[in-house]
Amino acid sequence: MSRLELANLLFPEVDYEKMSIESLLAKYPERNQNVCDRIAPSPTGYFHFGNLFTALVNWKYARQNDGIFYLRVEDTDQLRKVDDAVDVLLASLDKFWLNIDEWPEIGGEYWPYFQSERREIYLVFIKYLVSQGLAYPCWMSAAEIESIRSLQTEKKLIPGIYGEFSKYRNFTPDQLAQTYHSAGDTFEVIRFRSPADLTHKITFNDEIRGEISMIDNYNDIVILKKDGLPTYHLAHIVDDTLMRTSLVMRGEEWLTSVPLHIQLFKSFGLKVPAYAHVAPICKLDQGKKRKLSKRHDPEANVAFFFQKWYQTQALIEYIMTLADSSFEDRRKDHVESDLSEFHFELSKMSVSWSLFDQQKLDRIANSHLSQVSTEELYNQTLDRARIYHPDYAKLLQNHPDYAKFAINIERFTPKDPKRYTTYADVMAQTINFFDEIFISGEVRQSIVELINSTFSAEMLDSLQLFISDYSANFNLENDTEVRFNQLKEIWWKYGFAANNAQFKEGGYVGKVWDLAMFLRIKLLNSKQTPDLFSMMKVMGRERVISRLMFYS
Repeated sequence: MSRLELANLLFPEVDYEKMSIESLLAKYPERNQNVCDRIAPSPTGYFHFGNLFTALVNWKYARQNDGIFYLRVEDTDQLRKVDDAVDVLLASLDKFWLNIDEWPEIGGEYWPYFQSERREIYLVFIKYLVSQGLAYPCWMSAAEIESIRSLQTEKKLIPGIYGEFSKYRNFTPDQLAQTYHSAGDTFEVIRFRSPADLTHKITFNDEIRGEISMIDNYNDIVILKKDGLPTYHLAHIVDDTLMRTSLVMRGEEWLTSVPLHIQLFKSFGLKVPAYAHVAPICKLDQGKKRKLSKRHDPEANVAFFFQKWYQTQALIEYIMTLADSSFEDRRKDHVESDLSEFHFELSKMSVSWSLFDQQKLDRIANSHLSQVSTEELYNQTLDRARIYHPDYAKLLQNHPDYAKFAINIERFTPKDPKRYTTYADVMAQTINFFDEIFISGEVRQSIVELINSTFSAEMLDSLQLFISDYSANFNLENDTEVRFNQLKEIWWKYGFAANNAQFKEGGYVGKVWDLAMFLRIKLLNSKQTPDLFSMMKVMGRERVISRLMFYS
């Protein structure tokens, strides 16, 4: 029996008259664009921050080179597939404005875009390898493979299934056919027949890391599983060839697979695309770096940032600082420039692990929201609230002018505290401005508890007297000096010192600081609020007096 006859025996459904490698290459011709890259996630769960990082870099690289950015869903691992994972992915990309040129839902000339729908294409390539003696069926059991690994460990040999350790590697076509029939006309897997040279080195170029040398692949890697779907190794070669991908960007964990992938490309006589292997995003854990973990780190899930109400633009800016070491400095010099104006270079990407820095993200987010107009900030907060806090969204909709005044306190002034880092901060600092919230029993109880835990009983007596006097003489029309002198007269009357030095002289129940704190709690159920008088002006005299007299 010839190798071709063996291939026909194993894959009778593949008819080269109807579909061959040559016909497939003709069906999916070279693209007109010089750059074509992709995001190719596995639908096995939520959208990971690392996937977002890679997607943004690919998108940016394609856009600045007038290229194509497409989505291919690598769903050959059917056991780990999560039903709504693709929908989550697409929704996330949409939130980050990463528009895709070709993907499963809208299609494209290089379909199908689900790997699970490309099975007949993969078999064409695998049958070719078998017919050329470059692949073979294998029936080794898990127990046999484990026994080989134990033996290699014991004798300190290079691990793997290669040479003498691959039971069926050197079987003749007749022997393989006989075993196939004995097994009930089936096989466990198809393995790629490597050169099995443990000493040969290969040199290749990485667009991020430059020239790399490493030991060539010597393992007879599985390229087709028992379920009829290929492993990543074979699928990558087929898909990125037929979809005419010019740049394959992926995690650095695939760097050691490049020699195998180059062998596979050469086995078919195909052009090898450019490779760029991205360093993972990591976190500091007890002083040591580790990969951002799905299990331990909530921020590994991109949805976390939306649930925390981060601004999308701030996240994009932050990711760009991780991707391009020069981006942050260039951004400082061109604050008003659009992201599209920044030229991105793969060679400037870090080859070391990028540290996820929450404080840096917050600084960028704070800077962004500080520059947004009040009208925009109101609208953006409303959009997020509609999703994550509908009750607050109703308040914003029902009282738009009042909400904007509350949001705008001290913004764009010399005293601007830049207190908003996320839209959630906007809600937290304005929600108690609304009477519908403030009059609730929960808030009232919170005020009582906060007052009782902050002030002594003796001081509370003086504070209540102060509030009654202050409310009776309260006037929002007076200028700053008149208001201050009025307040000064009242605080002296009830035994409050103007400062620490005066308080230390003795004879005072408290300090002016205590009065201000008392007012803040009374008005907004918080020890930290915007400027008191600005806050009162927004609330209006009637509302202020009503809140001050509560618990009096």
